[in-house]
Amino acid sequence: MRVKIDQWEVLHAIERYIKDQYGVDYDITEGLEDNPVIEYQEIIRSFEKHKNGRVVKNEHGFPVIDHSKTTYKNASCEWKEFDSITLYLAPTS
Repeated sequence: MRVKIDQWEVLHAIERYIKDQYGVDYDITEGLEDNPVIEYQEIIRSFEKHKNGRVVKNEHGFPVIDHSKTTYKNASCEWKEFDSITLYLAPTS
């Protein structure tokens, strides 16, 4: 199942959360100077290598990830008015 949530729906939910948790009635859409910014972490994968510098591959031909050298980079993006969040939910029985 696909669930698509638009920016205004998320901002409305944040307004309700602020009111319920902190008792503050705040119009978040009027208080924003710019679009909201989403901060997230990107995985920078490192792959195992042979002594000659070639990437090690598993039995299926895919590169083997070296988890000890994998790092994370902080990144951000501006969440504009017509952007949305899409969740693909697995069916439950």
